[in-house]
Amino acid sequence: MKDPKRRTGFAGAGELVLHAKAAMRHLDEVCNASAQGDKAAARKALRRAISELDVARAMFRAGAE
Repeated sequence: MKDPKRRTGFAGAGELVLHAKAAMRHLDEVCNASAQGDKAAARKALRRAISELDVARAMFRAGAE
């Protein structure tokens, strides 16, 4: 039985957060580029955001196991 007072976590959680925040910055770039009508810049920023989220997801899966 798990102790309810014990907090669970995993090594690398801070790095996961950094990747998620980077993805948020790229999504802001997507919004700005879209507002300016720059489709190429929006696509580029979206690809970067997806890449950052993929890294964060992989880290989460590895850390949660």
